[in-house]
Amino acid sequence: MNIIFGTEMANKAQDRYTVLELDTFNLVPTDEIITAYCLVETIPIQEIPSIESHKDLHANLLVEYRKRNWKYCEDAIEYLTGKWGGEADTFYTELHQRIQNLKQKNLAEDWTGRLDKTVEVV
Repeated sequence: MNIIFGTEMANKAQDRYTVLELDTFNLVPTDEIITAYCLVETIPIQEIPSIESHKDLHANLLVEYRKRNWKYCEDAIEYLTGKWGGEADTFYTELHQRIQNLKQKNLAEDWTGRLDKTVEVV
């Protein structure tokens, strides 16, 4: 899986690749927010007619994740795993595991789904 960071880069890549949003990070200690995207380079020919519906389902997966709609997420992950030629499967596996852990927690009302990532400030 090829990953790029930043919406500007993702927008530029959309002319050449299928671009899927992955995670949004809160960079600590700067509090900068940045989003990671997957560039899908090769899509199996049998999936081409379904690209738009798969992209929509992937986008809705992230919306529902932020709403804590775990059942929707689990069903979407099950369906999407193996799509995109398997390029996003590591993300789906990680997200599924994360959801299993989050289901056990009492999340704060202001939970956004963002991941904290510590970065070195120079």
